[in-house]
Amino acid sequence: MEYTVPLWYTFLTIAFALSTFIAYPIVALFVTRPIQRFLRQKNQDHISDWIVWPFKSGWYAMAIVVPFERWRHERNQGFMDTVLPIRQAANRLQCWLSLWLEVSMFGMVFLMFCGLLLEFMGVWSLGSG
Repeated sequence: MEYTVPLWYTFLTIAFALSTFIAYPIVALFVTRPIQRFLRQKNQDHISDWIVWPFKSGWYAMAIVVPFERWRHERNQGFMDTVLPIRQAANRLQCWLSLWLEVSMFGMVFLMFCGLLLEFMGVWSLGSG
């Protein structure tokens, strides 16, 4: 017996998607650009060489939010030298904006993945039919 997607799940997924689409340009303007300018003045902007522009704001936000220092090894020393200046250059508002982007983005991806998984398992149907 197939059930259609519950209305609350649809609204929650749309809410996370809208939150992501609103947070991304805000983080790009108020987090990525100022930190990138600051690091370029100090010649410490190495992440711009690695990441192309659509993913740059997500990586800057992740560098601020995720505590990468716990995984410090000699193998990833170049990565740590890139992440630490970004985290140190962020102020409290930029940390909160980065957290907003990361939570909404990962929440959106998680809910969409779960919806597809539940449809694949036959629990519910995403389409009408």
